[in-house]
Amino acid sequence: MQNAKIYIYVSLITMTLFLPFLGMVDLFDWDEVNFAECAREMLVRGDYSQVLIDYIPFWEKPPLFIWMQACSMKTFGVSNFAARFPNVVAAFFTFSFLIYAGSKIKERNFGLLWALVYCGSFLPNIYFHSGIIDPWFNLFIFSGIYFGYQAFTTNTILNYALSGCLIGLSILTKGPVGLLLFFTPAFLFILFNRKIFSLNIRGLFAFVFSLISAGGFWFLLLVFQGKEIVIYDFLAYQVRLFQNEDAGHGGPFYYHFVVLVIGCFPASFFALRKLSFKNKESFQFLMLLTLVFTIALFSIVQTKIIHYSSLCYFPITYLATGYLLPKIKEGEQSLKLSARILLISLGIYGLTLFCFAWTLNHPLSLLSITGIDKFTIDTIKQGLPPSLLFYLPSILVLAALTKLIYFYKKNQNRIIVIVAFFTIAISIISASFMIKRVGLYSQGGHVALCKDFKDQNVIIHPIGFKSFVPLYFGRQNTSFVKDDGTLLEEFFLANQNDLRLPVYFTSKAYKKAEILKLYPKIELIKELGGFALYKRKNNRIEALNHQDKKID
Repeated sequence: MQNAKIYIYVSLITMTLFLPFLGMVDLFDWDEVNFAECAREMLVRGDYSQVLIDYIPFWEKPPLFIWMQACSMKTFGVSNFAARFPNVVAAFFTFSFLIYAGSKIKERNFGLLWALVYCGSFLPNIYFHSGIIDPWFNLFIFSGIYFGYQAFTTNTILNYALSGCLIGLSILTKGPVGLLLFFTPAFLFILFNRKIFSLNIRGLFAFVFSLISAGGFWFLLLVFQGKEIVIYDFLAYQVRLFQNEDAGHGGPFYYHFVVLVIGCFPASFFALRKLSFKNKESFQFLMLLTLVFTIALFSIVQTKIIHYSSLCYFPITYLATGYLLPKIKEGEQSLKLSARILLISLGIYGLTLFCFAWTLNHPLSLLSITGIDKFTIDTIKQGLPPSLLFYLPSILVLAALTKLIYFYKKNQNRIIVIVAFFTIAISIISASFMIKRVGLYSQGGHVALCKDFKDQNVIIHPIGFKSFVPLYFGRQNTSFVKDDGTLLEEFFLANQNDLRLPVYFTSKAYKKAEILKLYPKIELIKELGGFALYKRKNNRIEALNHQDKKID
């Protein structure tokens, strides 16, 4: 009964922290809009066996998370809220599993504090407000690692099977990298403890069988449908992602180390004090292996994207909890340094939020920065009205800081630790108004231009930059592609007789003179928020009895 109450409280806290304002901010290009559009096109086509984008095969991701979003959209309608709702569910299961795993490995208080530390750290919290794949992907891998550890230490076949099933689900969520992120730390853990733990052969068969059953059935479905080419393209993309810098997302070798130290604040500060490779048979050692391998792997990978190393959130928060809980048990005095670190950090955080809010209210101040690009200049000149709501997060943080300083003087440091993490979590919700304004500056004009066409049967295509905004916010229900499956603006711009639907184009506004010179058959019709909208001269429907082209 006591455990049931805990999970009821977890569900209530999750809804309180993540449901408010979930759909207020438009989905961000690329990843959020990309995945949401794949789910929307599943609903339009009524075919859930294959992932498509712009109604042509999309081989970069398997379908599990897209299926979740499609189910959410089926329930709530196609919306920002529906696209992000699966990650609110992921938040509940993540916090619940941290409590469960922490209780099994250590004690219930460890699990409760672990969930709080995870929820109250920046990026781990922020990702549950998003519509990207990683919260579910990381949860599947981490839970697979946990049950793998239980399998190694207890030789229980059920734990082997659960571990294999969860890693299979991670593959079905994001691809074979899920197996790699599990297998290497697990192999090293077994290697270091080969004299202590022995593998159960029957358990290994159970692991492999459940892994293949959960992770491979979609691939088998494609084979049965004669779509092996999708599997080949998918695997080729995974290899290319490791070898080459993708979509301009490069960075230095130490990129992910910096991201994790700053992004996992304040947990990362405490985790650094707990680094120890002793007790090689412990779960902490397995967490350290996971942390080191994940950072090393994605430091080597040429493509540097902030969420690639997000599996590290679990070992970082585990280490932070391992540092804090003994201090809490020892007494108020032992927490003095930790409380001081949190107070100073909250002060810096609150002032940073205040400066960010001031900048959003006075964007023209950025014009004094040298090297600012033309697109940014166009967007900050939109003249968006200031808002006092932008200061709400900094007011909350600084108000909490004032109260916590009082507790610090009273030597009530336990309260400081708990309230500080909750303060960060709450401040992230209240920052939704600031994030919305950031979205308006970065893509608001483009979204607004495309939304004007969402009830019309037209094609909108970007020129000179990649974007999924026209597809999702324009609610395009068909695509016009060449026989080889390519979709190019040159095709639309050069062959008037091939047009079956009205075609519009978007671009960055500062490039309009260059685009109009290159493509004399189009004309500018509107500019908004740093973006431009064009139409084909004499734009007309060439085939009244048009039938949408089917793409297998």
